[in-house]
Amino acid sequence: MALSGLQIFKLLPKTNCKDCGFPTCMAFAMQLASGKAELSQCPHVSAEAAAELGEAAAPPVRKVTIGTGDFAVVVGEETVLYRHEKRFEHPPGIAILVDDSVDDAEFQVRLDTFKGQVFERVGQLLRAKLFAIESADAGRLAARVKKASDETGAGIVVMSDDPAALKAAAEPIKDRKPLLYAATTATFDAVSAAAKELGVPFAIKAATLDELAEMGEKCVAADLKEVVLDPMSANLQDALRDQTYIRRAAIKKKFRALGFPTIAFPCRMTDELLLKTCTQGSS
Repeated sequence: MALSGLQIFKLLPKTNCKDCGFPTCMAFAMQLASGKAELSQCPHVSAEAAAELGEAAAPPVRKVTIGTGDFAVVVGEETVLYRHEKRFEHPPGIAILVDDSVDDAEFQVRLDTFKGQVFERVGQLLRAKLFAIESADAGRLAARVKKASDETGAGIVVMSDDPAALKAAAEPIKDRKPLLYAATTATFDAVSAAAKELGVPFAIKAATLDELAEMGEKCVAADLKEVVLDPMSANLQDALRDQTYIRRAAIKKKFRALGFPTIAFPCRMTDELLLKTCTQGSS
């Protein structure tokens, strides 16, 4: 059962040291209660209090950061299903997807276009901040990941079915927080181990929500927090259904196994050119 801010406050050190990033312990407790902070932000909480608070103090949807600096994309930490209930904490990140169908010349064109593609809307600058790079060739994957990261500064989604290729491509840019995509039931141990070693987030994907939840449970059991879910939706209708189910399970049911941000590939759900222009990682 979720605890109130006052119940959480009673278990905190009450020193108002500000080491958590908030002005008082009460302010921190209120943020914990609303799911906008994590207990690990308090370096002085006792082991007994941490055990008592446990999952009650964790946000229903974990926070994941992909990329660094101006191109950092933060997703997760959401506490409501609908914006009118409160507010959405983080907008979805938009990525440009490049796979083996794109030759080197076109790849360079997309890098150059990415750097200059910025839109202004009501005083805000909007742009894609992520490059999703997929290849069945480990050498090409590593080279393109490094080139895209160096030339654009974008956050990188490294995509391969080979855990060794994922790790090799991500290692040179691990300090820039790439996302490893993606672990399956067969490769979960290898991909999660690589992500843990490199200190980067990783995605899990499955053809059914039951399989996705089973891997999510393994993440929770192993205390793996920087995880992104892909339900591998076949079309836009399925994507809406799957995304709604996952968010509802996390926020309304407090189902920790699905309490992670999600990623979707609408560019692979249509044959219409105008709808194939982007890959969206949602929060």
